Amino acid sequence: MVDHTPRVALGDAGDHVLAVDIGGTNLRLGLVRRDLAVDGFEIVGSQDMLQVADPLHALGRLVGEYLARHTPGRGPLAVAMGFPGTVDRARRTVLSTSNIESLQNVPIADYLESVLGVPAVIDRDVNNVLRYDLWDLDVPTAGIVVGCYVGTGLGNGISIEGRILVGRHGVAGELGHLPGLGLTGRCGCGNIGCIETVASGRYFGEMAAAYFPDTPMHHVLSEHVDHPKVREFIRHIATAIASEVNILDPEAVILGGGVVAAPGFPIEALEAEVRQLARKPLPANDIRFLHSTGGQLAGVIGAGISAWDALALQDPPHLFDTTAGSIR
Repeated sequence: MVDHTPRVALGDAGDHVLAVDIGGTNLRLGLVRRDLAVDGFEIVGSQDMLQVADPLHALGRLVGEYLARHTPGRGPLAVAMGFPGTVDRARRTVLSTSNIESLQNVPIADYLESVLGVPAVIDRDVNNVLRYDLWDLDVPTAGIVVGCYVGTGLGNGISIEGRILVGRHGVAGELGHLPGLGLTGRCGCGNIGCIETVASGRYFGEMAAAYFPDTPMHHVLSEHVDHPKVREFIRHIATAIASEVNILDPEAVILGGGVVAAPGFPIEALEAEVRQLARKPLPANDIRFLHSTGGQLAGVIGAGISAWDALALQDPPHLFDTTAGSIR
């Protein structure tokens, strides 16, 4: 198992970090202890909370009220947040989010440190989920491991030798924004034809409403799995994943996200489609698929791992490189 236990003793100032996982639909908060147990887990709607003129103020108020409820008189050692979009290379500013319009070029880390008085680290939400999965699934960190997460969007994280790929601008791993030949839908990023426009939870909701209006959303996959539109939806997801497999030839492909975890999702059909689309004979004949099991807690625990790792690297106290553990 990947050892994410903090490497230094940090005292008992609460003995927890505040971890926040902000998805395109829901926002999750928890206090993550050193052993990665979570206390005070809560879920709120991210659209209602953050689609405001001043998202920093709204986020600060949310965090302040949460800490007042759960840790009166003692704050966290650090705070870590994951966002459903792009984060700058220094891991200080949210550059853009496709599904939350208010979060564009927002200096989140600086703001959190000024409000809470503790170190803050931010990242893409899928990178935190991948951190969790690497720990939870006991995945060897040698080589390349990719996480593909179908939620509101099509998320992707890439680990190379146990370190999260960041990229020149901090936006590596944007699998959902591969251009799709013949696609005409406008993506939340502003482009026309990103594969996420036909391979995401947002699209699935639109498809279900248009083609299966009399079927409850949570029954669509189980009742209509063989319908051509559902099969097409699965193939679009597989196309994106197979493209990454062909480029990176990873040690393992982790599949997860709210759509993949939904009742009736044809996971075996998705894996078969990826194998069919991948290069023959290899890697197609030897793709190792793993399934994320963290559910609602995965992004929170992953953010907690990020915070604990950052704290363990402090030298001197409260000064750390937020890109530590990342490929630049």
